[in-house]
Amino acid sequence: MRTIRPILLIAAVAWLGALPPATGFSLWPFGKKHTGPPPTAKVTDPKDVPKDKPAAADTPSVDRLEKLAKEGSSGAQLALGKLYFDGMEGVKKDPKKAALWFQKAADQGNARAMFNLGVCYDGGLGVSKDVPTAMSWYRKAADLDVPEAQLNLALMLEERGKQAEALAYYRRLADRGGHTGAMRKAADLLMSGKAGARQPAEAARYLKAAAERGDSRAQVRLADCYQRGEGVTVDYREMLGLLSLAAQDGDPEAQAKLGYCYARGMGTSPNSDIALRWYERSATAGYAPGQVHLGNCYLQGQGTERDVVKAAEWFRKAAEQGDAMGEFSLGVACQLGRGLTADPAAAVSWYRRAADQGYALAQYNLGLAYQEGMGTTQDMTEAARWFAAAAQQGSPEALVALGLCLLQGRGLPLDRAKARDCFDRAAKLGSSDAAEALKTHFGQPQ
Repeated sequence: MRTIRPILLIAAVAWLGALPPATGFSLWPFGKKHTGPPPTAKVTDPKDVPKDKPAAADTPSVDRLEKLAKEGSSGAQLALGKLYFDGMEGVKKDPKKAALWFQKAADQGNARAMFNLGVCYDGGLGVSKDVPTAMSWYRKAADLDVPEAQLNLALMLEERGKQAEALAYYRRLADRGGHTGAMRKAADLLMSGKAGARQPAEAARYLKAAAERGDSRAQVRLADCYQRGEGVTVDYREMLGLLSLAAQDGDPEAQAKLGYCYARGMGTSPNSDIALRWYERSATAGYAPGQVHLGNCYLQGQGTERDVVKAAEWFRKAAEQGDAMGEFSLGVACQLGRGLTADPAAAVSWYRRAADQGYALAQYNLGLAYQEGMGTTQDMTEAARWFAAAAQQGSPEALVALGLCLLQGRGLPLDRAKARDCFDRAAKLGSSDAAEALKTHFGQPQ
């Protein structure tokens, strides 16, 4: 899915406090699956928004605004453009007139008008759509510290592969404006190294700053850092605390991960009952990994009575969202007839979906299906191809299966040296089958 940014319109209200606060509009939603809310910009500063509705006598008339605008007041031009854009104060909505007045104010150096004019060009509102021109106006406004412009420009630069330049604007917005969404975006680029050398410690610093401001998505990402030791020292208790905060705030990813912590005793004592409750909240919210883990609880009878039918139902919910682990789990259920009617062909179909996403267990099972002709036509070439794909990811079972294909010349040319290498790698990963193969076929002691 393409990442799209929010576009917001802003208006100066410093001297026009009587006007209603500006409202945002969104042409496209920003954000990918499980990324949380978008790093949207504020429409106005809280101090600019009037707390009480002004008296009618205090409301500046359109005639007065037009007079001031024609006399060259950039503030009046901006305000008049906003009236025409939104159709407020009895003024009929007219995007062309709005863009015209924004242009006049922008030409005089009004930073907020520059941003609003960028919005018009970005969305083709009152003017012909012209993204390069939109970016040019966003840049001018961004360099004058309009936070909404900095955000939109950074997102557009990132979309166009200019991550280093995007990072500069994200950092500017994060450091000067305390924008938590920008902090997260900066952390992503610093952690991934897409904008230059990886800087895990600096990424963690931004995540900490956003997490301290109550940003649940930053709390989850920082928890991941503590779990992996990226930019910070591994600390399961810190991880657990951050996940607890985000989970209580309703973040479904945090809820699933918190459930996993209680299930495995990471940062806390194991407690399958608490794990189940967090998995249930995550799954009910529609988070696919949470649905898979809840399905596993029912499958294994952890924290609840064993119920293979419910397990298969939760696996299906995750699989239908395109989650690879859910697809694999549902494939196993179809193959074994566990919680539903056995259907080898359906199992192969689900394995293939997960395998195409690079899920090693599914790749191995798909290889076995082709090897045995289960749910599909027997095809050793395809079997070896999928074994190789899983082996490349370090699956010991797949390494053994691939080694046997090479040893027997099934699906691949016979190659004892490569077969031995596969067995050696699998044995180092603890595979007893690999150790037995080395002893049987190469005389290597176990």
